[in-house]
Amino acid sequence: MRTDWIRHLNDDDGPFATVVLDATHDTADATERYRLRWRDLRERLADDGADERTLSVLDDAVVDAPAPSGTAGRVLVAAPDGVLLDRHTEVPPERGTATWGPVPELLPVLAAVGEQVPTVVVAIDNTGGEIRAVDGTVETVGSDSSGPVHKANTAGPGEGGADARVEETWKRNAQAVAERVDKLVRGGNADLLVVAGDAPARARLRDELASASAEIMAEIENTGGTVPEQVDDTVRAAADEVRERRRSAAVAGYATASGRDGGLAVTGLGDVVAAARAHAVETLVIDPSSVPGTELLVGADPTAVAQKPDELLDDGPTTSAPAVGVLVRAVAGADAGIVLAAPGDDVTLVDGLGAVLRFPIGPAA
Repeated sequence: MRTDWIRHLNDDDGPFATVVLDATHDTADATERYRLRWRDLRERLADDGADERTLSVLDDAVVDAPAPSGTAGRVLVAAPDGVLLDRHTEVPPERGTATWGPVPELLPVLAAVGEQVPTVVVAIDNTGGEIRAVDGTVETVGSDSSGPVHKANTAGPGEGGADARVEETWKRNAQAVAERVDKLVRGGNADLLVVAGDAPARARLRDELASASAEIMAEIENTGGTVPEQVDDTVRAAADEVRERRRSAAVAGYATASGRDGGLAVTGLGDVVAAARAHAVETLVIDPSSVPGTELLVGADPTAVAQKPDELLDDGPTTSAPAVGVLVRAVAGADAGIVLAAPGDDVTLVDGLGAVLRFPIGPAA
């Protein structure tokens, strides 16, 4: 998982309120239930010492946000000066959480939000296609050809040539759609292309796409020329598959590195902390079910993390905070990735922590 979307949190001095709550809006009393859930979490923050200014900022954010449709979750990180992170998620949390501390509690945030999968969606037919870009904008694309798009219902003299002209029009329309799709895939750094349409239309488009677009294509049967309602279900399912492939590959990469000499993988709190302090972490691997409940020291620089004061070179002010939140913040500040291990993964993580390194540190170096 990329961490660029949480890196800006390092620019604020805090303290921070981190909230993950159920934002589902699918019943007549959903708004009231949502506010009651927030009230409970607000009381928890107040009990933990959150200041009234931060709580007021969160009150406004909760009340003013438009209600999502159906099941949803919401993630907020706020400091006294304002809301720093506010995202809705497709899946609500099993239980709401709210923490107050010197660093954001980012593990539940990562678990709730998941990795973004930029997606282009296309509904293709014989006349062209409707395309939804990564940013959500929708456009209709077809060729400039004025040729026929319907074949004759009955065969007769000369109908073979007419049918050939129709098929040529279909091909030109597919080419026009493919050209635009390729541009949107490249420009939006899309990782997924979902295509709806009947089988022949999808096949024509696939034949015209650049290989980079065809390789990320998922298909859904649809005979209409507009994006069907069920396409969003396909997008979610296909995006989940992309996320799981990436997650599994990252965990497997850690397991492979751990089995080799060379010092490019470490596990255990002490070694992972040392690697984070050295900006050596390429990917932090976390097992949420077994992370330590201990705290770490952190200096003014988010990557200045340690178990003991004498491990920090800077004599500046330090504070302590839960280990996982400190480590997530530190590796995000050094542009590292993060992956969450899942039950069933064939990987050993001491203290629930491991890391693939950019370069060896310590004795292995």
